[in-house]
Amino acid sequence: MNIIKELRLKNKISQKQLADLCCVHQTAVSQWENGRTVPDRNSLQLLSKVFGVSVEVLLGIEKPADKNRIPGFERISADAAEEKLGGVDYFALTINDGSMAPTLILDDTVIISRRSEVRSGDIAAVVIGPSDVSVKRVIKKGTSLMLVPENPVFEPMLFSEDEIENLPVTVLGKVTELRRKF
Repeated sequence: MNIIKELRLKNKISQKQLADLCCVHQTAVSQWENGRTVPDRNSLQLLSKVFGVSVEVLLGIEKPADKNRIPGFERISADAAEEKLGGVDYFALTINDGSMAPTLILDDTVIISRRSEVRSGDIAAVVIGPSDVSVKRVIKKGTSLMLVPENPVFEPMLFSEDEIENLPVTVLGKVTELRRKF
């Protein structure tokens, strides 16, 4: 199966939705998926951001990353994060997918103010389970926590009070600054 079609179906979006995200006509998406044409450079970069994969993956030069990897997450243990960060007040993370587009895009660097609590609506770095770090908008609903991507292609993640404690789900800090290369 064509990688663009595979990623589109995996992310449960229609050809029309993908066309709108890439600023092309639906027939262009159909032609890409059927191998009749190849996306131009601008479309490849947009597809890369939408799906959180490299242009090389879209062109078949590289294989996609581990299929069990959750998009938008860096693998690091909570203990390792604590060890690496120590007592610092600020640290930086590089955005590695398109889940927060258009606010944060692939390869943006965000500066995180270290804190264990954030307000509902803040964009934060959060550790989920033993090894996943993600940057998402945090919405507090009672004792539950929702991590919301800006990109509608990606699904929000809701964690109950029990999951927050047992996975665990730990807030590392609030995004306070964006650094983007042009």
